[in-house]
Order: sequence, then C-alpha cells, then structure tokens
Amino acid sequence: MGETEQWQAKWHGLHDVLGPKWTLHILRLLTDGSYGFNAIQNELSGLTAPMLSQRLKELRCHGLVERTVTDTTPPTTTYSLTEQGTEIATRLRELEPLVELHDRTADDSQTENCSETSAECRTEALPDGCVTVVDQC
Repeated sequence: MGETEQWQAKWHGLHDVLGPKWTLHILRLLTDGSYGFNAIQNELSGLTAPMLSQRLKELRCHGLVERTVTDTTPPTTTYSLTEQGTEIATRLRELEPLVELHDRTADDSQTENCSETSAECRTEALPDGCVTVVDQC
C-alpha cells in the first residue's frame, strides 16, 4: 500500500470512529468527567436516548469510553473516557480555538464575519449565524 493509500485509509478510519452524529459531543462532554446516561442526555440538548445508547456502544467498542456499573440499589452506571479516549478528546479540544461562532441576531456587525458560503454550508451549530475558521473570513 502506497503512502497516499495509507493516510486515506487512516482518515477513513477516523471518520468511521468520529464521524457519526453526536460522537464528538459525547467525547467533549466526557472530558469534564464521568456522567450517567441520563446526565449525558440532559447535557446534550436534542440527543435522544436510542441515539445516545447507540453512540455509547460504538465508543465502547472502539475503546474510547468505558462503562462502570456500581452495585447500588438501583445499580448506578457511569460512562467515562478511557486513556485513549482522553488522548483523542484532548487533541480535539485543542481545535476549538480555531473555530468561531457568529450570531446573526445579536449584532449586525458580526454578520460581516459570515461569508455567504459559510452561512449556507451548515446551520446545526448556530441556526441564526455561521461558523468560520478563525482569521479566515
């Protein structure tokens, strides 16, 4: 396998692990510590229980999240990052300063930061604004 094929395979793998919806959100939340299932769902507005269950299973399968069941009545289940999950999530958090959110409704001067392209691309992060790369508007 050539060099190009190798990095492409790795990037496909990254996408397979980190690409599904809510995966990054769950990893980011768990950088703050361990959470129970309901606490994760409460923190991530819009995340349904079936979707959360699926993502947690996938993240456990990939070795990024661990599940701990404590013998209480009723049993307490918490989720936390593994060592590998912590390393990946930490590196992802380092990317946060590279992205800016611009709210179109708060201040009209901010809308100048939203290029036509960035405003049209995605509306998930900020329904009434845009997402741009820092210093790249």
